[in-house]
Amino acid sequence: MKTIRHTLIVLTAAMAVWAFAFAQEQSDYEISQNFNKEYKALAKAIETAQTVQECAEISVNIDALEKTYSPYKALLDKTLYPDDFQKKIDMVHGQLAYAQNKLGIIQDAVAKIASLETQVKDLSAQVEKLTNENSTLLSEIQSLRASKAQDQKTLDSLTTLVARLQKSLGERDKMIFAMVDSIFMQYDKNIEGLKDVEKQNMASHFERNGVIGNIKKSISDNVAFLESTSLTGSDLASLVGEQKKFASEWKGLGPKLTAIYVSQKNRTKELTEIDTMITSWGAKIDATLWKTLNEQFTSHNLTVKPFNSGETFTTNVIGFIDDEIQNANQRTEAARAEVYSTFVDSVWNKDLGTTWIPFLVRDQIISETQSNDIKAKVDAWRSSVQPPHTTLYIIIAVVVLVILLVLYRRMKKNPKMPAA
Repeated sequence: MKTIRHTLIVLTAAMAVWAFAFAQEQSDYEISQNFNKEYKALAKAIETAQTVQECAEISVNIDALEKTYSPYKALLDKTLYPDDFQKKIDMVHGQLAYAQNKLGIIQDAVAKIASLETQVKDLSAQVEKLTNENSTLLSEIQSLRASKAQDQKTLDSLTTLVARLQKSLGERDKMIFAMVDSIFMQYDKNIEGLKDVEKQNMASHFERNGVIGNIKKSISDNVAFLESTSLTGSDLASLVGEQKKFASEWKGLGPKLTAIYVSQKNRTKELTEIDTMITSWGAKIDATLWKTLNEQFTSHNLTVKPFNSGETFTTNVIGFIDDEIQNANQRTEAARAEVYSTFVDSVWNKDLGTTWIPFLVRDQIISETQSNDIKAKVDAWRSSVQPPHTTLYIIIAVVVLVILLVLYRRMKKNPKMPAA
């Protein structure tokens, strides 16, 4: 029995070793095959290269091939015998240099464009990484919102996630346009001056890096973020700025892409869709802005009439304060003071005067004059509610006098007993 068990153990161990060796052999074989496949693809690309951009991209891909397979140099040296790994890399570099020479392409131009292409690849990888991270953050935010939990820990987590996602969205938007700039900089001519083959190459360049898809995804994620959570005045101020910057970047980029994709109806249709998406994004931010700003008043039961523009905002806030000042005699002093205190302490000092008004002026939603008119009206309301200093001093003096009079009368009623 022991012999059988021992035999089984030995067989099992042998099979495990064989399986591992087979798996390793398969893995080594796959590495060798993949290297040869990519190497041949580069050699083929060199044969068909016609432009400096194509040569630069091949140069970058050769560097990538060397970087990817350097850890397997010892293995490849064996499988490539009588050549070796480094000799193969040198050979393909030589083939590229020979092709460039035949085409009359200067190496400095290739090096310059290759550097830009490396930037494109790095930025493309970062855009993809941020896209995945943003999707995760957005899901977490939506999950927390759906839970309807109101404990402080949940609220703090939500605030942290919102801040992280907002920052990450802005970084990705920036990287997308930086990537596009790096592609355009590889072509020294204006779009109108490009040959059809160059336009096709550039279009392929954009396709490989998913430029149109990334732009559409970025807009969709920004809109989803806008709709996923409640935002403060400073949050919205940042989002308005981001949307305007994005729209400005697209205004410069859109016509160039249209010129490149002029013969591709599906892509030109998508470019028009992006115009619509950006306009819709701006409209949603605008609606959210006025909704949130209206809630500054309604949440504190302040009867400011609804507004949806800088003009109606200024008119209705000033109108509310005018009503409070003019109707002062129709309320008790305590009621007047309570409304004023709510406005100043919970709205004006907390967010409206410190964040919203400066933001509205900066983005030219209201003018500096309108801002000053609102501030002047708040000061006028303060003066109508709070007594002047002279009156205040008189009131204090009267109160002190009354207290002294009361004390004097008590002393007269209760004279001190003479000492024995």
